[in-house]
Amino acid sequence: MKKYGLPARNIIKKKKDFELFFSSGKFVPSANKKIKAIFLVEVNDETPGIKIAAAVSKKQGNAVWRNKFKRLVKESYRLNKEILTGTCLEKKLLLNIIFSPFSLNQKNNKKIYLDDVRSDMVEILTKIKSRL
Repeated sequence: MKKYGLPARNIIKKKKDFELFFSSGKFVPSANKKIKAIFLVEVNDETPGIKIAAAVSKKQGNAVWRNKFKRLVKESYRLNKEILTGTCLEKKLLLNIIFSPFSLNQKNNKKIYLDDVRSDMVEILTKIKSRL
């Protein structure tokens, strides 16, 4: 597997999975409250690893802004995923994470860049690692 790849099998797509995370997942915000994450851990799974998704409400902005946010979240995760992968493989955990904007929206942030998301992503990933 590539060190910085993000294959399709590591993306959460099912509506049933999203509903499960929002009902029983654990909530982790970034320090400056720009991004939040909801995660769920499954222990002793046959296929340990990490699955992610980015969820953005229509209230956050138009389709172009929402899609850009999702691309930036996936890219920043892809560049920083080594923070969690070793721990998940050692402990044989399947970690599911959904990232979404907390205070970021199109009204306050017309343009959004990778630097806006990346520092918050690293912080959230280290918080999740400490909770495993």
